[in-house]
Amino acid sequence: LDPVIPTSTNDVNESIRELGRLKERISSESMTANNPSVELARWVSGIPLIYYPAGLQAAAIRFKNSLQENSKMHAITEDVIEACHNGIVSWEHGNKSNNNSRRDNSNILPILIRGNNDYIKTEERWGIVKEFFDSRDIEYRQVFSGEGSILTKMIRLIYMLDYTSIYRAVLSEKDPTPIGPIDFVKKRL
Repeated sequence: LDPVIPTSTNDVNESIRELGRLKERISSESMTANNPSVELARWVSGIPLIYYPAGLQAAAIRFKNSLQENSKMHAITEDVIEACHNGIVSWEHGNKSNNNSRRDNSNILPILIRGNNDYIKTEERWGIVKEFFDSRDIEYRQVFSGEGSILTKMIRLIYMLDYTSIYRAVLSEKDPTPIGPIDFVKKRL
């Protein structure tokens, strides 16, 4: 991993220990209200818009891809920095109008993928985005990476969010195994 992510044996061991702890909370043997993957899967019923900081881009894209393949649903990713420029404009009217009727973007669900100890400017952006969403009555969820090395944070997020995509598939009564559209494309390549 060193050419991609500077790691040490301690980082690898830490990530393995964290996976063991996380497994107790998110596995199908723990279908309780304390299971963050189940809770997020229940909430994601529209189109998730997954905001992420640059350092956690891989986990966000993996989550998008897992939702698309396993849950057969649309999902979108966007860097939080870009979200504070052009991306935020699409939320100008929030999810509901004054008479509480649905708006065009009412089925878009913001998910903020956050790292513990994010860069100070990233933390500032998260605060602004949350303040904006709150001022427009836009419901959102935050997913935190947890403590540890960047490897531990990435592995933890990927594990938890992969489970979320599988639980979403189950809740939507979608079989994650058929990939007809992928087969359609492959046959034509």
